[in-house]
Amino acid sequence: MRRAAVVPVFALMALAGTACTEPLSLRGSETRTVTAIVGQEVRITLGTVGPGAYESPPAVSSPAVYFIDMAYVGPAVPSGPRQEFRFRAEAPGRAIITFQHSGNNPTVSDTVEVR
Repeated sequence: MRRAAVVPVFALMALAGTACTEPLSLRGSETRTVTAIVGQEVRITLGTVGPGAYESPPAVSSPAVYFIDMAYVGPAVPSGPRQEFRFRAEAPGRAIITFQHSGNNPTVSDTVEVR
């Protein structure tokens, strides 16, 4: 009897560990590879110079990563807007996220390895 009561507690502890994982935040336009765990939020903030913005939603190469939303974030700077893209690591695998700009800023590609 006692053993049956312990199993659900461990199951809840595992879920709580995933839910409490800090978001993974990236800033800047350099291409990089990062590792996230299933359930973790990934935030990518990109700034622009001149007219235009990074298109939303960005291209995501696999269902390992799910696009949540995009928001313009401060502080405001004269060179152009800063955008924060939010994703959730959904399943083990690899996703390449490609950000296209509507102006002359470079394309940015980030790889997220989900474990």
